[in-house]
Amino acid sequence: MSAPDVAALNAAMTTRILEQPARPAVEGGYALRVLRSTGRRSGRVRETPLGVVCLHGRSYLVSPDPARAWVRNLDADPAAGIASADGTEAVTARRAPAAEAAPVVSAYLRAMSVPWALQAFPVPADASLEEITAHLDTIAVFRLDPR
Repeated sequence: MSAPDVAALNAAMTTRILEQPARPAVEGGYALRVLRSTGRRSGRVRETPLGVVCLHGRSYLVSPDPARAWVRNLDADPAAGIASADGTEAVTARRAPAAEAAPVVSAYLRAMSVPWALQAFPVPADASLEEITAHLDTIAVFRLDPR
């Protein structure tokens, strides 16, 4: 898929997420939301449709690619918003330590049913926590704390 196709797909998904009633985030699963972060170079608000993972009463974002723009934007400025049709929650997004991140990745992989999304990870959907931990240098996990 070319860059314009990805941009168009993300824009359409963002619109859909913001227009449809928000599905509740369930423990051990994820809910589609829109990340509003500040572009590290432009300073403009960037919107990215993502799955927010819920585990042990906390919310997280997971990326199989730490070089993605939204990951680098959060690394540069952790102040962000998580938006749905119900509104926007102001959060601070910080990298989760390995002991916290591995179970989050495991929950995300078990809840995910989109084949291309699963294939982006360096571990299979049924990976053990040890296998996931061994690959955390190539997976970004952010804990979202309310501001």
